[in-house]
Amino acid sequence: MTVLLPLLLLAAQAVEVHPAGPSVPENLLRIELRFARPQRLPFDVGRLALLDERGQPLDRALLDLALPSADGRRITVLMDPGRVKSGVGPNLDAGRALHAGETLRLRLDGDAVVKQWTVGATLSQPLQPAGWRLSAPRAGSRDALRVELGEPISSSGESLIAVVDAAGRRVSGTIALADGDTVWRFTPARPWRTGAHALVTHPALEDPAGNRSCAAFEQVHASALECEAGTTLPFEPLALPGGRGRRHP
Repeated sequence: MTVLLPLLLLAAQAVEVHPAGPSVPENLLRIELRFARPQRLPFDVGRLALLDERGQPLDRALLDLALPSADGRRITVLMDPGRVKSGVGPNLDAGRALHAGETLRLRLDGDAVVKQWTVGATLSQPLQPAGWRLSAPRAGSRDALRVELGEPISSSGESLIAVVDAAGRRVSGTIALADGDTVWRFTPARPWRTGAHALVTHPALEDPAGNRSCAAFEQVHASALECEAGTTLPFEPLALPGGRGRRHP
């Protein structure tokens, strides 16, 4: 542990890793790295290794495929979905790479451990945005709208959540995930106006295990299903100065 912590602190200065919380599900589907500087593309997945609790690399855990952002600062890598999903060929042959109760570490460029997780139970239920809790901001302020998600969402999906006004126009502002990707925060570019607003989610929004609101990843033929609509959660900025946020539902 005395060796691991300095490595974690050193690497954290250069890259932010999601899932950002202390644990991941056994059926984790994707990992996102957010670098301080653009990376050379195409990104070499060989720069990464997942290590078990003995420090040994997990064989064939990651796909040799990286999904970069346009500026090369964000890199998403995928666990082998064939091993993640129960009952398909690679899963039947080799099983899942991750096992509940074990420790998982992500190593970058051969030496730096940039993230450590505890592996938890499988997440096999559809995403449930209808259960999120909103703390409404004060009208006339630029206070952040805080949304408690209950469970983490995929960090690459943070931009698939938006705020709209009564006319359905998207409200401009900045977004951020916090508390291990279990809180979504929106700070408007201009002070909140009074009146009806809503938080809306895109149908493609997923959690770290690939579960969408219309289908869990484990569901048969889940990838062929298209979620027809996202979720809408109404709220109103509070008109009373110093008022406390109202909860939804």
